[in-house]
Amino acid sequence: MTVDREEAGALLNAVEGIEGRVRQLLLYAHVSDYLFLWGTIWFVGFIGDYLLKDRAALLWLALQGIGLIGTVLIVARHRRNAGTQNWAMVARAGISVIAVIGFGTLWLSLFHVGWREEVTFWPTFLSFLLFLVGLWAGRTLALAAVAIFAISLLGYFVATGPYLLLWMAVAGGGSMLAGGVWLRR
Repeated sequence: MTVDREEAGALLNAVEGIEGRVRQLLLYAHVSDYLFLWGTIWFVGFIGDYLLKDRAALLWLALQGIGLIGTVLIVARHRRNAGTQNWAMVARAGISVIAVIGFGTLWLSLFHVGWREEVTFWPTFLSFLLFLVGLWAGRTLALAAVAIFAISLLGYFVATGPYLLLWMAVAGGGSMLAGGVWLRR
C-alpha cells in the first residue's frame, strides 16, 4: 500500500488533532482533581460556617490548610504519574495557593467589606482565576468557571441572611464538584 503526499498530510493532521485532544483531556482530568478537592472544602466550609458560627474562622483555617496540603499532594501525584519528580513544580503549587489566599485576604481586610461580600468574594474571585486558565486550556474549563461565577454571584442577590452560606455551599462547592465531573466526561 502506498500513501501519496496528500494522504500522508491528512493522516498527520488527524494524528495532530488527536494528540491535542488527548492533551486537553489529560489537563481537564488534572484540573478536575482540584475542583473535587476545593469543591468539597467549600461545601464543608460553608455548611460549617452556617452551623458553627462561633468557630467558623477556625474551621476555615483548618480547611485552607487541608486544601494547601491536598493541592501539593495532587501536584506531586501528577508529577510522579508523568514520570518526573519536579519538586520545584510541587513547591510552586503550594506557594500559589498561599499567594491566592493571601492576596484575597489582604484586599478583603483593606476594603473592610461586609460578611455577604466576603462570602461572595471567594467563589467569584477563584472562578475568575479558573476562567483565565480556561482561556488558555480549553473552552469547557472556561465555561465551567463562568457557571460557578454566575451561580455564586446570583446567590449574593437572592439568598437572604445566613441562607447565603447554604447557597454558597451548594452553588459554590456543588458547582465545583459538578465542574469536576463535567471535565472528567
